[in-house]
This record gives sequence, structure tokens and C-alpha cells, in this order.
Amino acid sequence: MIPSEKLGHRLEIKMNVRFKLPAFPLALILALTACAYDYPLSPSAVREAYFFGRSTDRARVTEFLGQYMRRFQARSGGPNVYGIELRTPYEQVVLRSSENQTMGYNAQQAQIDYDAQPGLVKVRVFLFVGNEDPRSSNLYSDGHGRILDRRENFWREFRFHITQERVIEPKKLEGKPTYSRRGGGLSGAEVWLEFDASEFAPRGTRVEVIAPDGQATVADFALDQLK
Repeated sequence: MIPSEKLGHRLEIKMNVRFKLPAFPLALILALTACAYDYPLSPSAVREAYFFGRSTDRARVTEFLGQYMRRFQARSGGPNVYGIELRTPYEQVVLRSSENQTMGYNAQQAQIDYDAQPGLVKVRVFLFVGNEDPRSSNLYSDGHGRILDRRENFWREFRFHITQERVIEPKKLEGKPTYSRRGGGLSGAEVWLEFDASEFAPRGTRVEVIAPDGQATVADFALDQLK
């Protein structure tokens, strides 16, 4: 027969263990569900992003990356916006891992790639030129017979504003024309803006693109909810 004194001691130990057990799972759940803009990325965060990008649950990866993209209905009659993408340092690691998973890409290379450009937030804007006559006199062919267009710098007429309670100025701004695969000439442009990642905080971020005709296209990203 167990003396009442020892029995009480055992019951106290069991009660303490039973009370403390939920603490670790709760902390783990909070860590996994915490999702906000993170910079600079720690080696563990880079590794986490790398393995997530390689996940066999491709639907989940696609859903994650889709949060950083906004699409719009392209309108006819003039240059306009049909897509805006925001790339945070974390998202960039996930994307590189996802795109290179069949090429022997490993966690060490993911860290090397991150270290090469650790402090960049990127914005990509997809522009559409509208339904203009593809037989325009602006068309010409290059030395390889590809149909090009002399209006290829039209994207410079757009204005780009990125704000987080204040305007954040890009470190770099460049664009390149895109052409129809069917030989119809200029179809649009991709414009890239690069920012210092330290300029951003985990709060709402607005990307506003203003077309030459004054029409504004706005994309909002909640960096307090996106990594």
C-alpha cells in the first residue's frame, strides 16, 4: 500500500505534467501561424522558405504565391495595367525553390542566392498596350525577322507610387517590351521596381500605377499578414 504522503506527491507530479504539456504545442502553433513581413531573414527562415517551396502540396504553394499577385481586366483603347506583383525576400526564396526543384536545387544554394540579394523587395507591373492596329507603321523587323515596335518605351509614360503611410522610392526602375507570339507586334511591357527591404514594415502596402490617360490601378498588400 502506497503511503498517503507519497501518493499525494505522485498526484502532484502528474498534475504538473498534465498542466505543462499543452504549452509546447501552443507555442509551436503560434510560431507556425505567425505570418508577417520578415526582414532580414534568418538562416532558419531561409531554410523554412526553401522547404516550403519544394512541398509536394503544390496547391498550397500556388495559393501562397498567389497572395502576392493581383490581376485586372485589361481594357481596350490604350495602354493599361493587367497585373501587379509584390515580391518580399521570403516570397522570393519560396519562388526560387519552387521553380528550381527539379534542377538539383538545395538548401545551401537557396542561402547563397538569398545572401547575393538579401535586401530587396521587388514590384513587377504587367502592362497591356490595347487593341491597336498591328499593321501600324511603327512595326519593323529585326535581323532575325522578329516583328518589333518603335513604341517599345511606352511604359515610361506611366507613373508608379508605392506607399506605406509614406511614399517609398525605388532603387531601380526598368522595363522591357513584350511581343505577341503570333507576330502581331508589341503586346505590352513588364516593369520592374526594386526597393530597399529595410524601407518596408509589416503593415499595409499600396502599389498605384497611373496610366498616361490618368486612370489609376491600385493593388493593396497586407504585409502584416504576408511574409
